[in-house]
Amino acid sequence: MKSKIKNPKFLLVYPPQQFEKKEIIRPEGTLSLPYLAASLAEAGFHSQILDACVGTAKDKLEEVFYREKPISDDLVRVGMPEERIVEEIRDFDVIAVTSIFTQQTSRCLEIGELVKKFYPEKLLIAGGVNARNLKDHFFSRGYDVIFTSEGEKPIVEFAKFLHSGAPTIAEIDGIAYKKGDKVIINPAKIISTPLDDIAMPLWEKLPNERYWKIGRIWGGRQGWIGSDDYVRYAAIITSRGCPYNCKFCHISKEKEGECGNIGRFRVHSLNRVEQEFDKLKSLNVNTIFVNDDCLLADKKRIFLILELLKKYKFSLADVNGVNITHFFKRIKGKFVIDDELIEALYEAGFRKVSLPFESGSQRILDKYCSGKWNIEKVDTAALVKRLDKVGIAADGNFMIGWPDESPEELTSTFVYAKRMMNAGMVGCGFFIVQPFPGTILFEEAIKNGQLSKSWHWDDLGWAKGSPFNNIKIDKKVLRYTWGLALKLLNESGRVKEFIQQQTRIKLKERKE
Repeated sequence: MKSKIKNPKFLLVYPPQQFEKKEIIRPEGTLSLPYLAASLAEAGFHSQILDACVGTAKDKLEEVFYREKPISDDLVRVGMPEERIVEEIRDFDVIAVTSIFTQQTSRCLEIGELVKKFYPEKLLIAGGVNARNLKDHFFSRGYDVIFTSEGEKPIVEFAKFLHSGAPTIAEIDGIAYKKGDKVIINPAKIISTPLDDIAMPLWEKLPNERYWKIGRIWGGRQGWIGSDDYVRYAAIITSRGCPYNCKFCHISKEKEGECGNIGRFRVHSLNRVEQEFDKLKSLNVNTIFVNDDCLLADKKRIFLILELLKKYKFSLADVNGVNITHFFKRIKGKFVIDDELIEALYEAGFRKVSLPFESGSQRILDKYCSGKWNIEKVDTAALVKRLDKVGIAADGNFMIGWPDESPEELTSTFVYAKRMMNAGMVGCGFFIVQPFPGTILFEEAIKNGQLSKSWHWDDLGWAKGSPFNNIKIDKKVLRYTWGLALKLLNESGRVKEFIQQQTRIKLKERKE
């Protein structure tokens, strides 16, 4: 691999996206690339971000984002045509592609093939949980280096290697690369430095105006953001990692091994969070999506974060990283609703939360979901009612089609969802369990023969059928009951009423 590129220029790429035809299409715009851009800039290296899903100022949104190209019976490609991508990568030395989501694998490989076809001399690198766990496939399509851990430090080391040859590539931790026909893996070291040491993300390098014009914010907008509002939104994370080890989540495999301990729960200081809020205000952002994996894990800290949110008066999209147990506290051996937390969430600006029930079977919760909460010990119906009384709408998410789930357990989940809807939830979602690469569930499915070795990433998706072999529930029955439950439990009238109610509140707030 060549080094001694005097001033290596990096193009950081979100690939075109791939969706099922029935899905709501949103730009990715995750924070991975703004963080990398910040670290490179801090070290004196040039980078630019290309979101090939929405294109650049040269592209009409109608010809990229709103142009859905069918690639199979149920999948569409959304983004820049290949010739435009080839044009944009021309002036850069290193093409760095983020690959977080399994469903986007084909589009990441598409970028690799384009780069090596038209510019074989350029260096092609990738990072993210998906690239790490499918590294052999990425190498076979032309990728030179895969980043296997957090990328902020190793990408700077890689830039220095290209610039001067020091450090050598063998001395860079947290990467995999090919040497002849052999794949060399340099394991990441255990992370012990404060999270604040990572440079603040450069949101300004994102195509924000294009995101805002599209207006399809992560976390949704129904009810608390009017459909006619021009939403200047951005994502933010105040912590990384998660203390739980759910088998369906990649974090369960990120506590040790070649990626190091990046799944360990770590937090930014309050001072750093406030600095990021200041930065977003300077960019005229008015709405944020808090995208932590486990935002409410530290109860003492979250109250301070919520005070900051209240001070800055951002509109807030649905919050990520909540768990049922977070909404309760233990008093004299019993779990009671944490009214103080719920009221603080409301005062900070939250108007909707998605509750991750995951299953109505305690056995499933204990086996696959870290046993995070106990169905018999917490009154979730009372929680839904309490949230509604305060002014926070709740919906719920459930997962069905576990490898050993029985028909009775499936029924218990549907019955539980019905109970929550009766308590006042505005909607519920059912997701068919998928063994994504990088999870314990994936490893177990391969080991137990429940996932064919000829599986393909395009066949995995939350709205697709079960990919598992030899499950206890007939796959056709699972698919049919999934669709039926979605239809019967989600009453359109209730959702409409919620939207109208929240819109009236929004209009009232404007007048005041």
